Amino acid sequence: MIDFRIKDRILNKIVNESPEMTFGFDSEDSQKIFGYNAELVRSVLDYFEDIGLIDQDKFLGGEIMLEILIPAHDLVSHGGFTAKEELLTKNIQNLLLEIESLKPILPEKVETITSILSGIAQGLAAFKPRKK
Repeated sequence: MIDFRIKDRILNKIVNESPEMTFGFDSEDSQKIFGYNAELVRSVLDYFEDIGLIDQDKFLGGEIMLEILIPAHDLVSHGGFTAKEELLTKNIQNLLLEIESLKPILPEKVETITSILSGIAQGLAAFKPRKK
């Protein structure tokens, strides 16, 4: 399963080692560079492109050239996918606690529930693929 830790490891590698905002490598070296096989790395990079973190060019022979976009740097500086996962988890936990407390007094807590749901929606919106 590709989880937030794998995505963060790959994203941190390409952002932190790309002072020129580009990162090139041969997919045969994926295991050595990222610690994961080429198929997994390609899948994660395709996802990064879909959500607007990178643009990539794939060449015959397996070479991949990445352009690292500003949102990738922003995501890394704000804690990456790990921070997004933690925020989503916290928001869901808060929602569950709030719903539990609403059983006796539901009408008075609608605003609080709406605020928590808004936080969850914002967290989920970050994971939507961009339209091409």
